[in-house]
This record gives sequence, structure tokens and C-alpha cells, in this order.
Amino acid sequence: MKYLKEMLEYNKENNIRMNRDIKRQIEKQIRIHKKYIYYPEKVEQAIDFIESNFMLTTGQLKGIVLLPTQKWWYELMLGYYMIDEEGDEVLLVNEVFLNVGRGTGKSTLMATRVLNWMILGGQYGGTSQVIAYDNNQAKHVFDQVRDQSKASMLLSEMDDFNMFNSTKQGLLFESMNTKFGKQTNDVNRAQGGDTSLNVFDEVHVYKDDITEAVNKGSRMKQKNWQSIYITSGGVTRKGLYDKLIKRFTSDAEFENDRSVALLYRLEDTQQVKDKRNWSMALPLIGSLPRWSSVEEEYELSKGDPALQVKFLAMSMGISMNDVHGYFTAGEAMKKPFNLDVFRGARTYVGIDLALHGDLSSIAFLTRDDEDYYLHTINFTTLKEFESLDYDIQELYRRFEEEGSLIILDTGNNYMSAKDMIPYMIKFKKDTGCILRMVGYDRARYENLEKLIEKFFFDKDGDKQKPVKQGFAMSDYIKIFKSQFKQENVHHNQELLEWSLMNVAVKVGTSSDLMLKKTTNSKKIDPVVASVMAFQTMLRD
Repeated sequence: MKYLKEMLEYNKENNIRMNRDIKRQIEKQIRIHKKYIYYPEKVEQAIDFIESNFMLTTGQLKGIVLLPTQKWWYELMLGYYMIDEEGDEVLLVNEVFLNVGRGTGKSTLMATRVLNWMILGGQYGGTSQVIAYDNNQAKHVFDQVRDQSKASMLLSEMDDFNMFNSTKQGLLFESMNTKFGKQTNDVNRAQGGDTSLNVFDEVHVYKDDITEAVNKGSRMKQKNWQSIYITSGGVTRKGLYDKLIKRFTSDAEFENDRSVALLYRLEDTQQVKDKRNWSMALPLIGSLPRWSSVEEEYELSKGDPALQVKFLAMSMGISMNDVHGYFTAGEAMKKPFNLDVFRGARTYVGIDLALHGDLSSIAFLTRDDEDYYLHTINFTTLKEFESLDYDIQELYRRFEEEGSLIILDTGNNYMSAKDMIPYMIKFKKDTGCILRMVGYDRARYENLEKLIEKFFFDKDGDKQKPVKQGFAMSDYIKIFKSQFKQENVHHNQELLEWSLMNVAVKVGTSSDLMLKKTTNSKKIDPVVASVMAFQTMLRD
């Protein structure tokens, strides 16, 4: 464990902090060190080969000098061997998940890993590849490897003697007949491969899981194979990244001696306030990247939720929602409850009426001690529905089956309050709720007057609360969000879960917030109505 010790000394000298994930990987290495064959000379060979032959190809052209942390990564990837069931000595580690903040030189490191494998891997006729989300990213990483080969004096000399060539398919080292190519995230194309080294780049943007299709071919056809998943974190939820995080932090994976989890990230968002914690996500900070560049990015993100999310995800390694998003997936998740909670309970209503285009929504809110119970009824017209893309129609059909969306045949694209009244009557009758107060957009009062007067008539108008839109809702938006964060809000609808995940916020000059849609097809009307109901309750 030569390089583990050097890394720990480096961390101590440079005040580098380690999170629970890295401490757990160290614990795992100590275990496997006692069980398997350790070859520090193989690691030393790789390090010497890289530092002697390769250059930094961005900025100042100079030789690569690996830091102790990077050398430790190589120790984990290449330092341990086992005896397989056929009595052959094989590389122990098959899978490596490297999650580390951007600016840490991941692409350069993986480029040298590929070239080291091609020249010194000892696997005649083997194939390696980079897998990326799209052609542009695949080309970017492939070019990193090619640029390294061009900058290397050794490989340039090999090229002169036709030993190391660039072909239509990729790169070829003639002496060992080893090849390197690229492909995109295509599960069908990945089937039946037999690659020895797979580098999955920026896995946080993958929606589908291509890893098993690739690994199956490697596992079945190669004794020595390795897949490396590299990422700087990201904002794509419920995709491959979340799956890998769940897997590589599990107890089962901790017991798997053939995988390595290098998860550099903050343990919670509050840790970002103490700059000493940044090294948990950026273990090379001060060298890669510079302190000043990270500090500048952090300062720029203040007051901008979108930039804050980006900084936390890409630099601090925390799983975040989309850069425009306001609610996390956990906060938005529905928590089923029985509508009997409304029976005999004071119920506050928010109405967001869309004359055409968007959804029209009625939100019902009641409270029991610290818990809020939220239910919505949402409307669109048949003509509007028929104009939607097929995938959105399929989604709306699911909401219709759930009972949270009513598709009305009004004969046109327009909705009126009288179309919604029968559903208000039904909800009141079915639940036995006491309709206490309604919040509505003053600009829509003329359209909503019949509904409001029917259910909330009083001569003084105390039951009717006009709600100013835009930044005027800011304080209530923040309180609404805080109640979701504290898990005090219960809702029981997939449609509302979807709508919460569609919410973006625009930040005003005084850090006020205004609700916005991430895209036009991503409706937030149920959330707007819910905030109006919440605001009405708090004002009572």
C-alpha cells in the first residue's frame, strides 16, 4: 500500500479532508491488501511510463507529474491481482467509479491510462474504447488520447516507424495489435463486444444504462478487463449516475473486492460554506484546479440558485436537480394519504386559471398540526390535448387515469370557471371539507367570479384573497419550499410530483424569487395554485 501511505501523507501536509466514501474505500483496500497479490512494481511501471512520455496538452506544454492522490488511483486500478478459477493470475479490479470535481484532470488521466494499456498492457489483439453520451463528447475524449500520442516523443517515434498509427477506426499499436476507438451511448451497438478497457465519460448525462451491455461482453470474453466510469457529478436525475451512486455506496458493493469507489463529494450542501471542506470533492485543489478559480466560481454563484446548483453538482459532487430546478426529487415525491383528512377540516383553495395553453388548476390545502395535506384538480381542453406531442399525450393519459387531470371537451381551446364548478362541487361533497378561503389572481377575477361567488361568497369579501403574481409571491414560495424540505407537505399525485420537478425560479435584484417553467411543455400551474392556497392559509 505504498501509494495509499503517500496519499495520506500528502493529505496531511496539504490539509486535504476526506469524506466517508473515501475513508470507506481505504478500509476496503486494507481488506483486499490482505487477501490478494500486490504488485507495486506494476503501478510504478505505469507511473514512470506516464511521467516519462506524456505531456499536459492544454495550456503550457510540459511533462505530466502525477500527484500522490492520482498515483493512489493507479495503485487501486493496477496494483492487485488474483488467481481465477482456471488458475490464471488476473487483474483484480474490474470496475472503477471516479466521481471528482471538474478541473481535476480526469480526461488527461484517462488518456494516459488508455495509452499505458495499449503499449504496456500485455494483451495482444485487445481493444479499448471510450463511450460518451454523444458524438461530440466521444470525439472530445478520443482527441485527448490522440493529442497525448502526438505530444509524446516516444509515440511520435513509433509513428515514424509505422508502429503506432491513427486509422479510420481509431488508434492502433502495431506491435501488440491493440486498438482504441470511440462509440456513443447506444445499448444496441454495445451488445456482443469484447473490449478489455472501457472508459465511460461524463456518466452523469446518461439516461440509459449502457454499462451492463458493454461489461457483459468484456466479462464473457476477456480475463483481464476494466471499466472506468468518470464524472464530475451532474444534474440529470433518475439516470445512470443515480444508479451508480446507489450501487457503489451500498454494503453489497463494499463487499465486492473487484470494484473501486472513488467518490469525491461533499456529504451535504451545508459543508460548502466552509472552504476547507472543498477538498472532499477536489482532492487536488491548489494544483488541479487552482484555489482562486474555485473561489471565483463560488462567489459568482451566490444569489443565483441555478449557478449554485451547478457549482454544487459539478464542483462539489453533490447530486442535484436540474440547474433550473427548485425542488429536489426527494422533496417532490408523492406521499399517499387518505382524502378523509379533509373531512370537517378548514380547507384553503388556490386557483390558477389558464384561458388557453397551460393547465388550469385548483389546489386544496388543509393542515393538521405541523403537517400540510395538498390535493389538486387540473384541467385542459380536448383540443389542447390533441395538439400535444405524442409523449406528452401519453403522460396526460396517465394523469387522467390517476384522476388528477380532467380533459374537457369545450369545443375550443378555452377554459371557463363554469367548466370547473362541477368538480369543485364533487370534491366538497366527497370529502366533506369546509371551504374556508380562496386565493386567486386578481387579473382573472372576471373569469372566476361565478366560481368564487358560489363557494366563497361573503358580503365583506373576507373569504376571497387576491394574490399578486410574480416576485410578489417570493416570501411564500420560500416558505412553501421550506415545508417540502422539512417533509411537512403531503401530496398524493404523480401529476403534482411532475409539476414540482418542472419548477424553475428566477432571481430578482433583491434575491426575490419568481416561479418559472423549465420549458414550455413542463407545466407548473398546479404548483402556482398550491402556493396561492398556501399563501391564503398563512394570511388567514
